[in-house]
Amino acid sequence: MRSSLFITIAVLSLAALPHCMQVTDGIEVDVAYQPVATPAQIRTDMGYRVHLERALIAVGRVELIECDNFVLGLWELVAPARARAHESATPTSLGVPFVVDLMEGAGAPVFAGTLRPPPGRYCGIRVLGMPADDDAVGLTAQNRDMMQHTVLIVGQVEDTATGDTAPLLARIWEVLEWDMLFDRPLVFDSPILESVNIQIDHTKWFDGIDFAQQSPDAVQQRIAENVRSSLQAVLAGTKADL
Repeated sequence: MRSSLFITIAVLSLAALPHCMQVTDGIEVDVAYQPVATPAQIRTDMGYRVHLERALIAVGRVELIECDNFVLGLWELVAPARARAHESATPTSLGVPFVVDLMEGAGAPVFAGTLRPPPGRYCGIRVLGMPADDDAVGLTAQNRDMMQHTVLIVGQVEDTATGDTAPLLARIWEVLEWDMLFDRPLVFDSPILESVNIQIDHTKWFDGIDFAQQSPDAVQQRIAENVRSSLQAVLAGTKADL
């Protein structure tokens, strides 16, 4: 009896195997970073003008989060982020370090890679920011200091009330981690090609800062908080059926 049951299960499993393999292999998610176009000057919500000379962010890892694990992922944010960027890529994660120069381009997406997750429901994406490796995509001779920084900002701040200007320099070394919820779950049960854009709005990095009154440490802390809130994961929709 047991032998017959085993044979039946084996036959059913073999019959389903080609379909499962086709579904898994046919699911692809393109991931891109999409910074907004950098204006000549950024007007903050407190009336300052920021003139940027350099603005860069280093991203280490991108990972899809299953719906069942999304709440658990949010709890992990209360603990220090772990430097996982150099782990091997998996079907649900990209472990390729990437330097995004926010001063280049005009808001066009920068392709990061393609995920090939197994069937399931995915409610969000996790992004890990950390100093770059020497083989990071986008690392050049001009921005090699991003091997020591997660975020680097250089520019000038103008007080519109007085006309005074002051240099702006912000260096963020710590590992930053973001968990972002999609506006709809990604449900993968058949071959499909989806696209996720990780939008970076660095024009909001200087909001809530009174440069004339706050200390440099307080300014840098607020910028770090604003960087965290400036990322948004946007589903660009189904691009094609495979």
